Amino acid sequence: MNNKHINSQTAQKAKRSTTLLLTVLIAIFMSQGAQAQIEPMYSMYRFNPQVITPVQAGSTDSSEIIVMHRQQWLGIEGLPKTYFLNGNFKWKKQRGLGFNAMFDQAGPVKITMLSGDFAYHTRLSEDWNLSGGIRLGVANVALDFSGVRLVHDGDALFAGDRSTGMKMNLGWGVRVSKSNGFFASFSMPRILKYDFGDKSGAYKDVAYLYAMLGNKIQISEKVTLYPSVLARMAPSIPLSWDANLMANLRGSLDVGLNYRHQESWGIRLGVQATKRTYIGYVYEMPTSVISKVTNQTHELALRFFIIKEKKETTESERERIRRDNLKFLKNKVDGQNSSINRP
Repeated sequence: MNNKHINSQTAQKAKRSTTLLLTVLIAIFMSQGAQAQIEPMYSMYRFNPQVITPVQAGSTDSSEIIVMHRQQWLGIEGLPKTYFLNGNFKWKKQRGLGFNAMFDQAGPVKITMLSGDFAYHTRLSEDWNLSGGIRLGVANVALDFSGVRLVHDGDALFAGDRSTGMKMNLGWGVRVSKSNGFFASFSMPRILKYDFGDKSGAYKDVAYLYAMLGNKIQISEKVTLYPSVLARMAPSIPLSWDANLMANLRGSLDVGLNYRHQESWGIRLGVQATKRTYIGYVYEMPTSVISKVTNQTHELALRFFIIKEKKETTESERERIRRDNLKFLKNKVDGQNSSINRP
């Protein structure tokens, strides 16, 4: 057996050991009770703000349905993976409705969420707009230890699964925007914290406040830049922030970079595949200690536009419109002549 084969086997064993250690550490962390967040990470929050705020509902020119999938730290057993489906629909002129469905799993932690959004948009002035939204939903957070491999079987710490059951929750969002593309957004997609009651040990959840700033910069007729910054804040939790810069080329191709402080950096690509379909993709590489085990995170998004086609005017309708216009002009002329002839 050559040295190359021995080194390969050693590396594989080390990776398996690290994988097992990480899985167990996640389980211990979640069950013994440090404060922890259960909200998934997203890199395409500028592309789909509805993942963090209900105020997005009804704010786009056309209604849309978006499907997102994220796999974090590829190659690690029990890797975080998220599936998100949401819809954004205009309702009358200033209102919007939305729905969200999410499943997230990270090690033994599984989260299932369903919610609905309502938003109202109003004009403050010729250039400024104000939007507010609320979210109402239900979620279940569960600890499933069936997939955790233990060094010593029968450890009571990992005996039995735990669940919060279906719990109601509320969320809110506020956004101020300008006609030139600048905006400032503040939101809490959920304000109530989850725990496992008497079954939890000391596990405590936190609810995050999100603050996002963004702008639109027109470089030329063919190039537009979209910079943005997102901060996540919670009591007793270190500030987490992202910075993104995306360039739109010719209105159909997006190229961008993103950086998450002390965690990762990545590249983004997007293309308007058809009039009704947009495809977005992000590739991330971790910069934290996890980079010693894996160097891949993938995020994929599909957006489907619901566009109401304009009804074609038939020949008979055009003739009716022509007659109505002639009648209107005739009445106007007759009225003017009557005024002139009046003594």
